[in-house]
Amino acid sequence: MNNSAQSPYDVSIVIPCYMEEGHIFENVKEIYKVMQGTDYKFELIFVDDASTDETRATILRIANEFPDVKYLFHEKNVGKGGAIADGVKIAKGKFIGHLDIDLEVSAEYLPEVLLEMENGNDVVLVKRKVRLSMNPEYILRDITGIIYRFLVKKILRIPSIDVQSGCKFFKRDVLLLLLTSIKSNGFFFDTEIIVAACYRNLIIKQVVGFYIRSKKKKSTVKLFRHGFKMLSELIRFRKSIPVNFF
Repeated sequence: MNNSAQSPYDVSIVIPCYMEEGHIFENVKEIYKVMQGTDYKFELIFVDDASTDETRATILRIANEFPDVKYLFHEKNVGKGGAIADGVKIAKGKFIGHLDIDLEVSAEYLPEVLLEMENGNDVVLVKRKVRLSMNPEYILRDITGIIYRFLVKKILRIPSIDVQSGCKFFKRDVLLLLLTSIKSNGFFFDTEIIVAACYRNLIIKQVVGFYIRSKKKKSTVKLFRHGFKMLSELIRFRKSIPVNFF
């Protein structure tokens, strides 16, 4: 990889965290195993969004045991989008992305994602392929996810893109530009930033990867409450777009 004076790292991986103590350390080892098998100079940036468990202590342990680790600790919970945005502000990489630390989208897809970034795409994300489960909760979440992506496509008139994917990467200048127009600090951040990329006619590539529910993690997503909020955000966002835009 060719590093410039402006970009000491090829890749910055921002990891938003909230109540992750049960799996964060082992999953970081997996990320390093994958990334150290590449030629990329990379950094990990953890942003803890006011966790009340041992997430922060574990991040400090990670920073002591692994190279090229940065971290930020929020004193108040601001949401996933706000955590990602704050991590991006201190990122130095040529390519900047975020990865959900539960690794329900495996770190093994990172080399393919980064290869597609090298191929000139502005945005690359993992399009999740769900493995069937008989767990009623997982089935309900998968169905609501499908419905949500359908609504995003129809209401906002964008291609079929997995906007909620937990693994997305951007060219540095592209991401900084997109962040100037993003208003959501919560889960809608993921939707808003991809839609903004579509509306700017940026080149978006999707890499197909399996989405496997982590048995180690208890989800912090309240399905109906967050679902209703995201639908409200979707309607709010659509109303903010000029009528003559489409």
